[in-house]
Order: sequence, then structure tokens, then C-alpha cells
Amino acid sequence: MAAQARSTEVGDSSELRDQAAKEMVENHPNYLAVYTKGLVCSSCGIGLRIHSSKLEGVDKSQLTNGVDLDVKKQLVLVAFKPDAAIDVDGVREAIYNAGYDPVHYYIWTQMDGIVQTVYPVSEK
Repeated sequence: MAAQARSTEVGDSSELRDQAAKEMVENHPNYLAVYTKGLVCSSCGIGLRIHSSKLEGVDKSQLTNGVDLDVKKQLVLVAFKPDAAIDVDGVREAIYNAGYDPVHYYIWTQMDGIVQTVYPVSEK
């Protein structure tokens, strides 16, 4: 019974995570949201913030030094400067180097709307 109750919690639903990620990036072509397996508390995110905010092109004037976290849904949101390319692989590497597993990312484009893409499995 306890397992059934747990499966309906907000943090456990991939549909709710997908919806939250889509809301984060919708109409923000310079944002990247990443489902980050293992992100379960705010203090866990300290390393994620440090590694991600050091990437070239991150807009530290947006969000919290360029990075926000939604630990309930295990999402990392990174804002890039409007004139910078979104460094999908750099964000993946930063998350991995912080000790977490970047599973897939969400990005918004004017042409395709919101696109979800699975990261390749890391060789490390």
C-alpha cells in the first residue's frame, strides 16, 4: 500500500516532470531543462549550480546565477545568453561531473516548439 501511495507523489510522475520542463522552456529559446536522475534535495544541487554556471554563454543575470533547480521533478534549468549557442553537451558534462545522471533534455525552438531529446549513455 505504501508503494502505491508513493507512486502518485508529484516527484514520481514522469508526466508531471515532462509538463513542468515544457513550461520552463516554452517561449524561452535560450533555456535548457535537463531531467537529472539523482537530484533529490536542494543541497544536492550546489555542485550542479557551480558546474553549470561556469559554462561559456550561461546568462548569470537570469534565474539564480544562470541556473535553477526543481528537485521534486529532478530538473535543472540553465539559461544561456540570447546570442550564445545552447551548449547541450557542456550542460550534460557539467551535470555528469557534479555526480548526477543527465537523462534527457528539453529545448524550445520557434520552428518545432518543445523538443525532448534523450542523452546518449555516458561512457565514463
